[in-house]
Amino acid sequence: MIDLQRRIDKGWFVLLVLLPFFLSPLAAAWASGGTETGDRSGDLWDLLWRIVNFTLMVIILVWALKRAGVKKFFTARTEEIRLKLEELKEQKEASEEKYQELERSLREFEEKKKDILAQYVQEGQAEKERIIAEAKDQADQIIEQAEVTIQQEVASAGDRLKQEVVNLASQRALELIEDRMTEKDQDRLVNEFIERLEKLH
Repeated sequence: MIDLQRRIDKGWFVLLVLLPFFLSPLAAAWASGGTETGDRSGDLWDLLWRIVNFTLMVIILVWALKRAGVKKFFTARTEEIRLKLEELKEQKEASEEKYQELERSLREFEEKKKDILAQYVQEGQAEKERIIAEAKDQADQIIEQAEVTIQQEVASAGDRLKQEVVNLASQRALELIEDRMTEKDQDRLVNEFIERLEKLH
């Protein structure tokens, strides 16, 4: 590859050196031809020297560029660009792999999120049922206590009512006895009471 490049460079060099010699007959023909009369050899030599100057300038420019290492610069730059492209390709592959990993992690997170939500729903349902069961138990206890309290209150009210009835009956009996008892009856009761006392002693 390097030998081929050297041959191409030499070919261009030889072509540039021989270019004035190929162009000089054309310049002479151009200078001699035409409708005007007169000596135009000065113009021909002027054109020839311009071509030689241009050719020499091109040769010097090519030689200077070779000496300055332009080819090496472009080769190094090409290699640098190639390395950069390979690095960018590797970065792209790494980025794609990271993206796929993130996407996979996101899918796993979504699945875990669904599982966690389902677990929370299940736990919430169980807690709800437990709270309802506790509330029912507490309600049953409250109802039982209320029934016991009501029964006690009913019994207590019945006892009070009976006591009031007994008191009223006693009071009414006393009132009736007081109304119907005479002094004679009182003396007789007192005598009977005394006799009973005596019998007891």
